[in-house]
Amino acid sequence: MKTISIVKTAMGGSAAILFGGLLAATPAQAAAAGSVPCSPAALIAAITAANTAGGGTINLAPGCTYRLTSADNGENGLPVITTRIGVNGNGATIAGNSTSFRIIEADGPGGNLSLQNLTITGGSADNGGGIENAGGTVTLNHTQVTGNTATQAGGGIANASGPDGVAKLTLNNSTVTGNSQTEPPPDSLGGGGIVNILGTVTLNSSQVDRNSAQGFVGGGIANGDYLNFSGTASFLTLNNSQVNGNTAANGNGGGIQNLLGTATLNSSQVDGNTSVNAGGISSGPGNGGAPGDTSQLILSKSEVNGNTATAPVPQPGEGAPPIAAGGIVNGGNATLNSTKVDNNTASHTSGGGIVNHGTMTLNKSEVNGNTAAGSGPVASGGGIVSAQGPPETVPTTLTINNSQVNNNTAGGNGGGIANGISPMLTGGALTLNHSQVTGNTAAHGGGIFNSGGTVTLAATSVTGNNPDNCEPPGTISGCTG
Repeated sequence: MKTISIVKTAMGGSAAILFGGLLAATPAQAAAAGSVPCSPAALIAAITAANTAGGGTINLAPGCTYRLTSADNGENGLPVITTRIGVNGNGATIAGNSTSFRIIEADGPGGNLSLQNLTITGGSADNGGGIENAGGTVTLNHTQVTGNTATQAGGGIANASGPDGVAKLTLNNSTVTGNSQTEPPPDSLGGGGIVNILGTVTLNSSQVDRNSAQGFVGGGIANGDYLNFSGTASFLTLNNSQVNGNTAANGNGGGIQNLLGTATLNSSQVDGNTSVNAGGISSGPGNGGAPGDTSQLILSKSEVNGNTATAPVPQPGEGAPPIAAGGIVNGGNATLNSTKVDNNTASHTSGGGIVNHGTMTLNKSEVNGNTAAGSGPVASGGGIVSAQGPPETVPTTLTINNSQVNNNTAGGNGGGIANGISPMLTGGALTLNHSQVTGNTAAHGGGIFNSGGTVTLAATSVTGNNPDNCEPPGTISGCTG
């Protein structure tokens, strides 16, 4: 049995994670099949037999609840999957006692677990309360993972690569809901629904909703290189899926946190999530990234709407920038295609819709109706803040093509866009092509406020903003009033 353990030390806003344990058994080629009576003992026996036979298919009793009362091994209620095993749930439930063991674990290189029409609930562990995939392959079809807990990472599912293989997790028409990661920083990571560490996760027509994390990152999904393995990436793909209503009470990325990884969203939603920073999505290299390391965030025909960042205004001497981002924070490379970032809120600080301190491009997208709800310069950028990060970081770049930044509100500067936050953060290169910045409101620079950067307008309308369109006067060529 492999294990994942989190070192109880904060490292650059995340945690170090170590892998150890025994190698999994080499998969055999034989196959076993059987029907399992409605008994936990019978289920354990069936999995043991399938592992011994080199794999097989197990059919559960329709509608049965297999209620596990004690661990079969270590932290697991069921035998560790080391071969190719399919479980046809037939509407059954496998339930733990919610206090002392996860439900099931798959180990690489041979562990390959497929669950069909099944509910996994009541699991509890350090990592992966319901399911742990340590370098194997796990596929969920029409399956629910709900009501599980993990103290350190992955309330519902932990997917982590190790020496014996790349962990692969696929959800098809499945849900990960109502799970929780319970221990606060600095002794934990996060990922209320799913944590993916150096692995691959794909969601197809699936939901990761109403999960919570008390750790650093990811109320719904935490995806990344939390081991600080330079050049090694984690991959997260959402197709026609939702990550909604999740919470990261102490961390970043209420819906999704992407650290040194690649997150791709196609026709998907990240709505109604809450965290301290980046209510919807947080993507970047983090403090642990080496020079040149970055993250990739690509959204196509998707939406990041109605999310909230709760970060308070930094107190004197704290040194933290006054940015939070109700919708999206990007510190790496990000591209939004035909995507909506609407009606998000930064409760006290800057960046109601988007905070960009990397390289970001918006194509045929909209950033509308967002709010930086505080007052003064610390509540700037109702729609977007684009500002350079710490002094050693590269200048920020934001390009907006055929897009809208409309009807946003800021208590400070830049109702639509704040290119920098005077005098704290310097703006970068901001270019708008065939776009519009209309109907925004702020104390200064209702449309665009430029602080130390360059703004280029090409066939772009900046009109109808309150109390004016652009400030400071004369810093933005082609913008008047």
